[in-house]
Amino acid sequence: MKKILSYMLAFAMLVGLFATGAGITVANAEENVKSYSVVFNENSIPDGFQEQLAAYGAEIVNEIPEIGYVQIKGNSNVVELVKGLGNVQAITPIVTWALPKTERIELNEELNEEASNSDEVYWWHRQWDIKRITENGKSYEMGTGSHDVVVGIIDTGIDRDHPDLVGNLLPGSKNFVPAGGFAGQEPYETGDEGAFDDLHGHGSHVAGSIAANGAMLGVAPDTGIRSYRVFGTGSAESSWIIDAMVAAANDNVDVLSMSLGGFDILGQIFYIDPETGIKEKLGDDIADYIAYKRAVQYVQSKGVLIVVASGNDGINCTNRKEMTEFLNAEYGGDGTFFVGASFNAPAQYPNVVTVSATGQNDELAVYSNYGPGFIDIAAVGGDKKMYLEYLNNGKFDEYLANKLYYQEFCLSTAEDGTYYYSIGTSMACPKVSAVAALLIDKYGKMEPNKLARLLYKKAVDPVKGKNRQYFGNGHLNAYNALK
Repeated sequence: MKKILSYMLAFAMLVGLFATGAGITVANAEENVKSYSVVFNENSIPDGFQEQLAAYGAEIVNEIPEIGYVQIKGNSNVVELVKGLGNVQAITPIVTWALPKTERIELNEELNEEASNSDEVYWWHRQWDIKRITENGKSYEMGTGSHDVVVGIIDTGIDRDHPDLVGNLLPGSKNFVPAGGFAGQEPYETGDEGAFDDLHGHGSHVAGSIAANGAMLGVAPDTGIRSYRVFGTGSAESSWIIDAMVAAANDNVDVLSMSLGGFDILGQIFYIDPETGIKEKLGDDIADYIAYKRAVQYVQSKGVLIVVASGNDGINCTNRKEMTEFLNAEYGGDGTFFVGASFNAPAQYPNVVTVSATGQNDELAVYSNYGPGFIDIAAVGGDKKMYLEYLNNGKFDEYLANKLYYQEFCLSTAEDGTYYYSIGTSMACPKVSAVAALLIDKYGKMEPNKLARLLYKKAVDPVKGKNRQYFGNGHLNAYNALK
């Protein structure tokens, strides 16, 4: 099943389990050997399962006993053998989450250097998004957070040396990308648990929106942050993300910020060979679906609020038929097609806070997903109306030359100690995570559902009627949350 990270703009190239056309993309190059997700009937791994696998010529690659999940590697015949075990609920090919090609607009090198060497908040005049949420900095007078509260960021890592982030980056960050990276195609990946350095930029950008404190300011500039890196510069596997969620909960983070997501299909994925006409069933992602739901439940049981991005596809995610048609139109083709009900994951799992994105005038961003009962809250993530207008009219050089992105893109920290502009629900999600952290810092630790209700009641400029399908309970406002 195709998955995407982050939803930054709409420039992602999704790589799914069937990205090669007639086969299933797996995390190894051995012929006929694939990776599978296995979930058991109970939230534990049965005794002797490793030995049973060995007898089938398969092995465990990763295990998460807290939710009764393992990733295994073996030949395709292992599926029927494992299915026959009485304690197995489901086994399906493991889901691949693809790191998108993202649009970013770099700053002039001299400006980056000047900002990095500044002893004051150099970029405040450019932070229109943070100004909107903090009411031009008024919320800072009432609370900026503390290291008593920790936001865990599941993403591409964090620049551990960035001058704006280092003061709030707490010990305990972890890397979940194994040696060799995805499919052994990232030889620079060592598998070292402490290698959480950001190689992409997305995770650092997200972190800056939460807790930057230097040349720029995040929404909660004194709040603790911790990185759980699940992406290098390529794709990731479900087990890495699930593992990171469980680990973050075990580490007692208070809020989990997940600017990532994709689509699940409760049905089937098919491929018709154009030469032979043979229809091949590529399976579904039911085991990963169960595993993610269990992971969400586990995280919540540990007292952690999960905040997720709604996605950048510009669709109504409550219309299952529309979503399946969207998947077939956008990501099908070449003989591949989807049958069944589709939904946005993890944004449509129960007990998560789902965030849509707005532009400068509190309008829904042109790329943001929406839907009644789907969106819980809206936050500034930037827009691309002018971007598209100039691009479509062949005047994009003019857009860049006049720096019109200052007006609609969001500035934040980069992976190399500098800063860059981007947009997306990925940029909206961390701002909600930051305000949730501010509420915990003010009112104390509370159950996730209670914190979510407080977020919807106090931390918004409320909306009513049809606007709720776009903005949920309202537009994020840190000043309202703290006053």
